[in-house]
Amino acid sequence: MIYFSNKANIRQDMIASIACHLAIRKAMGIAPKIPTQRHWDVLNSYLQPLKDYPMELDEFLRHWDVSREELAFICDCSLTTVNHWFSQGVDQRIPSEKHKQRLALAHHIWTAIQTEPEYLQKLRDVYHQKRRRNPAK
Repeated sequence: MIYFSNKANIRQDMIASIACHLAIRKAMGIAPKIPTQRHWDVLNSYLQPLKDYPMELDEFLRHWDVSREELAFICDCSLTTVNHWFSQGVDQRIPSEKHKQRLALAHHIWTAIQTEPEYLQKLRDVYHQKRRRNPAK
């Protein structure tokens, strides 16, 4: 547990604590990793739908049977906003580019995990179980 002597020293104490933590990790051979080109390529492959291929709501709904509440979660908006997408007349709204990008990302991730080899799914499950048992790591 970190003890902060007073409010004026909180920032300095936090910086010292972080520096100490990083030094310990480095000494133990577990220093922060520098992302390789492969890391950047994979990240870009996940972010690509956000940049180039926003997905229309009707197209997303042709692929996935989700509720309006789930759409609100995916698009990070209110249920009221989603309900306006399905309204007729003056109350009707269309999803913003941000919403379409989030639909594309959800579609991309969900499609990727469907085609992912079973052994990778098992490795991910083992990793998450291990992290739950050792939350400090």
